[in-house]
Amino acid sequence: MKILFAKYHANGNDFILVLNEDFPEKFRRPDIISHLCHRRIGIGADGMFIISSSKDYDFFLDYYNSDGSWETLCANGSRCAVHFMYNKSLVGTNLVFGAGDGEHRAKILKDGDILMSLKSPEYKSDRIVLEGVAGFFVDSGARHFVCQSEIMDDEYVFMMGKKIRNSDIFQPRGINVNFYRQTYENCIEIKTYEKGVERVMLSCASGSAAVVFHLSQLNAVSSPTITQSVGGKLTFIFDEKWGDPWVRGPAEHLFWGEFETDVLI
Repeated sequence: MKILFAKYHANGNDFILVLNEDFPEKFRRPDIISHLCHRRIGIGADGMFIISSSKDYDFFLDYYNSDGSWETLCANGSRCAVHFMYNKSLVGTNLVFGAGDGEHRAKILKDGDILMSLKSPEYKSDRIVLEGVAGFFVDSGARHFVCQSEIMDDEYVFMMGKKIRNSDIFQPRGINVNFYRQTYENCIEIKTYEKGVERVMLSCASGSAAVVFHLSQLNAVSSPTITQSVGGKLTFIFDEKWGDPWVRGPAEHLFWGEFETDVLI
């Protein structure tokens, strides 16, 4: 049996996307999903989306990290899923979809960017000091630790991010770790160590949302705010109470492909 998939990326964050109807339930296993995401023996991706029909939404997203673990939200990947469904003529340019963290609205803009609504972030902790690094636990649809840092090289972010991600306080689910520094007014540089992928990402939109939310609570940024990661820029639009936040960014289709299910069993 052959299964059709699409490969996408959003700011260098890359994904495998399949329709639920094309991907039998018996293949929804962590070992199979991690095999498909493996960059040497599989297709290669940061994660995988299985997209299902829904009576409540235009579609529903199940997102899996590259280690096969299920996650509530990947905002970069969700924009890819919006583009994927539009590309297949299954939705229009204005739509509503569901994910593990709830409902999201999306608009495909004339320049190709995708505007996507986000869950209103909220603090899940007061100030925490871990491994000598002070930060906050913010839920922006996914679990994020945000911390200011003047050291932004990949080696440091990987080393400290891995330690904080595995801190006892965040177990058993772990946490994504975001290091940031403000470069200009309403401009922030961000690097993220992501759980389930276990490396420094080129971009993480939900992590960027958590950082922007935190800085807005300190009156350090206002809307719109631009975040810069290695993979590119995102724009966040929000009101004072974060009642209806949105993120704007690209999503790019790379290629279509097929894989044989015989190699998965």
